[in-house]
Amino acid sequence: MNAAVSIRDVDIAYGAMKIVSDLDLEIASGEFIVLLGPSGCGKSTLLNAIAGLTEIADGEIWISGRNATWAEPKDRGIGMVFQSYALYPRMTVEKNLSFGLRVAGLPKDEIETRVSRAADVLQLGPLLKRRPSDLSGGQRQRVAIGRALVRDVDVFLFDEPLSNLDAKLRAELRVEIKRLHQRLGNTMIYVTHDQVEAMTLADRIAVMRDGVIQQLGTPAEIYHQPANLFVAGFIGSPPMNFIQGVLRHDASGPNLEVGGKRLPLDGIAAASMGSDGRSVVLGVRPEQLTLRTEGGSLTATVNVVEPMGADTVVWLNWNGLGLGARLVGDFAGKASESIGFDLDLSRASLFDAETGERLRAG
Repeated sequence: MNAAVSIRDVDIAYGAMKIVSDLDLEIASGEFIVLLGPSGCGKSTLLNAIAGLTEIADGEIWISGRNATWAEPKDRGIGMVFQSYALYPRMTVEKNLSFGLRVAGLPKDEIETRVSRAADVLQLGPLLKRRPSDLSGGQRQRVAIGRALVRDVDVFLFDEPLSNLDAKLRAELRVEIKRLHQRLGNTMIYVTHDQVEAMTLADRIAVMRDGVIQQLGTPAEIYHQPANLFVAGFIGSPPMNFIQGVLRHDASGPNLEVGGKRLPLDGIAAASMGSDGRSVVLGVRPEQLTLRTEGGSLTATVNVVEPMGADTVVWLNWNGLGLGARLVGDFAGKASESIGFDLDLSRASLFDAETGERLRAG
């Protein structure tokens, strides 16, 4: 892999508190990678270390084939977009875009070329003479992206750039950022706690927890084959259903014993399941539950129905356990009604209850 950014055995600490531990990450040239995780997991700290805004305690950071561990931020060949727009309020959009280039002493015609190109890519042409106070939130963020874009670098860093926008603007800017990446082909490293941003933007996602990457993979791998219970529970809305029980093997095949009842696991390959009596957790996505007005191998009680337009989320009570089902279209049932359902175990996940690690690869 031709790595644009290589993070090698990096430790980051604030005093005695270690934020990132022995982290290795290879980011390919032209790749869009998302650092995803809850607040305090170390994702922004890692991004700041790549940018040179945070010192590392150990390890190395290579950018474009050069050891940039101790290089100044301006010498790293990166452009960064922050959560806050950080625009100069008295300058026009054009002046905001060109300020860094003017400070660097670039020729006037080069500055004009770069600003014009960025304005064209981000559709900022009609706004160049306006000040930030005359712009919407989405327009201000596009200017902030443009300010990084004019630097003409290979690697762009985004630190939760959409978190200050409303839902409609976030959706619009997501599309623009993805289109920008497709058009430019630059390497982009994007930090967010929003799984929708991660799933829609990334070539690969690095899910982080307590300064450690829990899983690195494509959005499909992260969603369908989570490496552990943390990743499984963090990705997905509504979240994955977890059914804890004891693994049993009998003449009919493997079963999950839950509250005195047995749930057949014949749809799951037996490899790596373990011996009889092992405590396991079955993970089933809400769309892997099929509700049936008649029949169904299992029976539950409807608790809450959430119409969401194109689909409906139905919350069930089964055997004292709350389960969520995601259905395409409308749902005619009502709360307190009894309903049958089936589980699609061919796409389910099985985890060790003690370690939380995934027990099957399929």
